[in-house]
Amino acid sequence: MAAHHPLDRKRRSGGGRTAARRCLAVAFALAVTAALPAAPGVAAPTEPKNSTTELAKLRKRADALAKEYRGELITLEEAKEAAQQAAQDAERLSEEYQTRRGDVSRLAATSYMTGRMDTMAMVTADDPGAAIRDAAVVEHLARSNDLRIKNLQTLAAKAEQSRKNAEAKVAQVRKEVEDLESQRARVKKLLAKYKPEQPSSSSGGTTAGRPDGATGTKSPIVGNTMTARMRTLMQVIDSKFGPFPTIGCYRGGDPQDHGSGRACDFMESTAGRMPSASAQAHGDRVAQFVIDNASRYGVKYVIWKQRIWDTRSSGGWRQMEDRGSITQNHYDHVHVSVL
Repeated sequence: MAAHHPLDRKRRSGGGRTAARRCLAVAFALAVTAALPAAPGVAAPTEPKNSTTELAKLRKRADALAKEYRGELITLEEAKEAAQQAAQDAERLSEEYQTRRGDVSRLAATSYMTGRMDTMAMVTADDPGAAIRDAAVVEHLARSNDLRIKNLQTLAAKAEQSRKNAEAKVAQVRKEVEDLESQRARVKKLLAKYKPEQPSSSSGGTTAGRPDGATGTKSPIVGNTMTARMRTLMQVIDSKFGPFPTIGCYRGGDPQDHGSGRACDFMESTAGRMPSASAQAHGDRVAQFVIDNASRYGVKYVIWKQRIWDTRSSGGWRQMEDRGSITQNHYDHVHVSVL
């Protein structure tokens, strides 16, 4: 029988240790991968449904409605934008989760296979406690990856919440579209009654910069250019509820109703400050008056306190998205648009 050279035993022993290490690394990587979303109540994010596809279909219906209903379907536009952003967030976070999940798994395997055990002293192959050592290596890897795993669990929860938000926002767009479509016959009659108007020079007015404006109002007017319909309603509101700190109407370059002379803002405070309790109550009365007389004056919609009432929908106040300030959220003025 041939004698085995001690070096051969050492090589075989070293090869066995390398193979064992690789097997253990792979096993641990699989274990880590399986355990990534293991925190109680936290699961890997569900693959987002194709919200973008459904949203694109809804957008076509919404665009057709905006054209048919003379534009500015604000709650629908805001819902579409929020749904689009939520869908993008869900997709981004899901992709980031999958990338980081793979990174953690690869890092666990690479760390063990290359022997980079930051705080663990490696023992020799002759150590009789090799099995204990291997268990300690796994424990070390688990500890070193604990923070990464926790971060992944947080990311998974965010991705899942974004997916749910996207689905909820798309459902909101669907609801808005269906509601507006259900009002088509009524809106058609309303639009036939109130033909489109454009600001034009008033018959007796020659003051430069104030075509078709208003005179004799209680309140100062900024942007005194408007359609005849808006001027009539503005004068009624001013006569009944004025004076206001300011009434802001025409804004050149505005792509919406302020830019076409079909809207005025009835200010309840100035300088972006929240109105007093009495001024807010005053604004409530102004908004309600406009709603109560919408069909008489050809009102399109009213915005007040981050809510909108649109005559083309099935009725009632609708909550709007947060635009970031008191003025942008219409807490300091009642916005009135006409057809």
